[in-house]
Amino acid sequence: MTVEPATILVVDDDREMTSMLSDILRGAGYRTLSAGSGPEALELIRKQEPDLLITDLRMTGMNGHQLQLEVKKVAPAVPTVIITAFGSIQTAVESMKLGAFDYITKPFSNQDLMIMVSRALEDRALRMEVRRLRGELARTYGLDNIIAANPRMVEMLEQIPRVAENDASVLIRGESGTGKDLIARAIHFMSSHREGAFVPVNCAAIPETLLESELFGYVRGAFTDARQAKTGLFESARGGTLFLDEIGEMPPTVQAKLLRTIEDKKIRPLGATAEIPVSVRIIAATNADLERLIEQGRFRTDLYYRLAAVTLTIPPLRERPEDIPLLIKHFLARAASQSGRAVPRIDPEATECLLRYSWPGNARELQNAIQQAMIMNGGDRIRRRDLPAKIAGDPDTPAALIEQGVARRMTMEQIERSYVRAVLASVGGNKSEAANILEIDRKTLYRKLQDEDEAS
Repeated sequence: MTVEPATILVVDDDREMTSMLSDILRGAGYRTLSAGSGPEALELIRKQEPDLLITDLRMTGMNGHQLQLEVKKVAPAVPTVIITAFGSIQTAVESMKLGAFDYITKPFSNQDLMIMVSRALEDRALRMEVRRLRGELARTYGLDNIIAANPRMVEMLEQIPRVAENDASVLIRGESGTGKDLIARAIHFMSSHREGAFVPVNCAAIPETLLESELFGYVRGAFTDARQAKTGLFESARGGTLFLDEIGEMPPTVQAKLLRTIEDKKIRPLGATAEIPVSVRIIAATNADLERLIEQGRFRTDLYYRLAAVTLTIPPLRERPEDIPLLIKHFLARAASQSGRAVPRIDPEATECLLRYSWPGNARELQNAIQQAMIMNGGDRIRRRDLPAKIAGDPDTPAALIEQGVARRMTMEQIERSYVRAVLASVGGNKSEAANILEIDRKTLYRKLQDEDEAS
């Protein structure tokens, strides 16, 4: 594969200098463009964006400083190297503060020039790669990758762009496996903080004794084993988003410090005497009943209201059955892509099992079930037997009926009727045997069946 040489635009009102620099750069294998003034350079950049701009600082009319500022408007990704005489270094440094990559002083050697050019082009390549990766992350975690047809879910997703525009703290509520992490990442990548890091923290996975130091960091000597300073996750997320998952598991001592940090926008690492300003978007998530934790004295009321400036609630999968077929199709396509296989067909019987199951683990459990089915089946179709046993099990077994009852919020009377029918079916309609299994007499069995018939 042939790699195109980098294009470098050289700008100087001294034509001899422009010609000399262009010759040196072409000799090193670069493609060059040249301009004798700032306006001429801008016209070239609009037609063909170069990989690097090298400009003299002192030029007639538009100087290098002014050209740099104009280039940032039309081609912000193009790095600028300033050429300056020794006496104007201070002005060159000022240009760097405004975004120039670096400066080189006259007179300079060819080697110094090549080193500077190489560094500037490497920096551009890294920045372009970071931009590409961020674009991929934004596509991966954008709203287009969150599957939903359920009206409640669609309504919640429609709120996300408005939530992302605001810097207010967000509390995401939902059962485990509903996709709280996906929603948090979507908010981050649609917000003004997307250029910063997205730093997830599972408050339940970090021991209480370590959580404070993980969040806020510590200075050397803060405690016995602190042989060197540690940057906390708040600092790591500076300019980005800190995602506090399972916030209900955060111990009260850390809750107090978190509250102060949110209010003051400053952190104080363990053992430090000075505070550090931090600009971080806070998104918290929980599957716990925070109101109940507040009543029990296990969660601070003031922290709750700070975190819940905006609240998003993700309904469980059992309450949005219209999303299940879409998710099945999505997870099948993803699993097939990851394994390099064609997307398999799924038998109606297997589909029925997936639709009937109550999904206590929500979308995450459904995804795992699809992945397991893909692993167990090497062909072009997924059958019922390829599914996990608890999902593929007989839908009329008592265990399955009870599970369905919980999912459908059935009353005890409704569950009892279903259980009696299941036992009767399991013994081929033999009422005497069914009554023995149920430990009731035949008259009671007849009465329950008659009550059921009347109720229906």
